[in-house]
Amino acid sequence: MKNIFILLLLFEIIFAQKPYRGAEYRSIETFQYGRFEIRMQSASGSGTVSSFFTIYDYWGDGINGSENWQEIDYEALGQYTNQFQTNIITAYETSHEELHTLQYNPHVSFQTYAFEWTPEDIKFYINDQLIRQDSNNYVQTFNSGQKIMMNIWQPIWEDWVGEFNPNILPIYAFYDWMNYYSYTPGSGNYGTENNFTFEWGDNFDSFDQSRWQKATHTWDGNNAQFIQQNAVIQNGYLILCLTDNLTSGYSGDPLNILHKDILGDTEKLMIYPNPFNSSFTIEIPKEIEEPIKQIKLVDLKGKTVLSSNQFEIKNNILFFSLKKMPLPSGLYIGILETSNKKYDFKLTYLQ
Repeated sequence: MKNIFILLLLFEIIFAQKPYRGAEYRSIETFQYGRFEIRMQSASGSGTVSSFFTIYDYWGDGINGSENWQEIDYEALGQYTNQFQTNIITAYETSHEELHTLQYNPHVSFQTYAFEWTPEDIKFYINDQLIRQDSNNYVQTFNSGQKIMMNIWQPIWEDWVGEFNPNILPIYAFYDWMNYYSYTPGSGNYGTENNFTFEWGDNFDSFDQSRWQKATHTWDGNNAQFIQQNAVIQNGYLILCLTDNLTSGYSGDPLNILHKDILGDTEKLMIYPNPFNSSFTIEIPKEIEEPIKQIKLVDLKGKTVLSSNQFEIKNNILFFSLKKMPLPSGLYIGILETSNKKYDFKLTYLQ
């Protein structure tokens, strides 16, 4: 009888396990008010979410009841190639969601996302452009310190994130750096009306155990169990991995060519279409008046596959066209250099 009980218990443990493995990176300290910035490339795939947010960890304070909920979110829904969600979650887990249309695919290029949280309002920015401002009564209820978090997971709600196909696994979200600025109205030097002061940043060159934790929890609406092995620091990036329950960790490209010491700025260029098949266009903002020194496309090993003489350049617009590319399908890195600056971008080629 005892052996049967143990066997049943083992089966219960096995079948109670989540089908997938995700990751969450969370700050040890809490922060009340400030400007929170991240440079990230979200994960692609219907049915998935990769994020940057702050939340009042009332569970950690031993408090129960969703009336204590306070959360500020950037949520990348993997089913969309030109949209990004912001959300403010208030008491009783009440969501105030907004979907924002983008001029780029957030899953194939790094962009900078920021929000400013003050006693009066919450502002959201993408590449320093204000996209949302909330000054409703519920903002004033946010009166507790919140932890900074980034995670990747597989929600159960298809009406929100779309249908999930596990065959897309593994997928990854990449984080280049994160900055925190305290709220210092009248004495700051950054952000809206210079109301913020830089306090610290993390380039994710190593796992700073004095600042961060790797989560090992889950919840009912999450089909992924968070494990420490799926929060990876590699080549100056934090990589959050969503895998099946038999594998873990980062198994993608070596990322050497993507290292931020090699690459430059990316936010000011507009590249389309991306992915591309036979042609693509790069638009350079008119305020960038420096002469173009070179433009090239390299593979992930750093080998140049397209060079400047293969591009048509006219009026700050670069155009490339070739009916049949002598390249395999996959991810490539574009590097554009002017006399004063270097810009980088990612391109996906599909045959």
